[in-house]
Amino acid sequence: MKKLPLFFRTVALAVFSLLVFSFTIDKKEQDDKLIGIWKGFEKDRQIEGVEKHWIQQRFGDGTYVIMFTTKEDCEVETFTEKGKWWTEDGKFYESSESTKDIDIYNYEVKNDEVVDFNSIRLSGENNETYIFSDYKLDLK
Repeated sequence: MKKLPLFFRTVALAVFSLLVFSFTIDKKEQDDKLIGIWKGFEKDRQIEGVEKHWIQQRFGDGTYVIMFTTKEDCEVETFTEKGKWWTEDGKFYESSESTKDIDIYNYEVKNDEVVDFNSIRLSGENNETYIFSDYKLDLK
């Protein structure tokens, strides 16, 4: 069996190391307490005159889907958002597929059924005024 030259072995090791490193960089951590199906509601907190309801499912692989229903001036709209979520240093991060901005929140798990969120950054801008809670849906 022929031995590979030292140069090729070094290059192969470097490429392998880069691949392993890139996979670990993309791996984000998720707070397991946030996984599952959640519902929420708010009125006039983010946009004056708008009532918003949502159901969100956060998956263990770091993806999510939210179905929003909004009501403004007796008009109802629904839309869906998909993206990625993760937690780091006590903060919750959400990145929608439809935008490059990452929303950042402080969050507090009150108990198994309630999580409070307080915005830090929304749509690429500092915003510490948006507060809401998610309530776990028990589908047993």
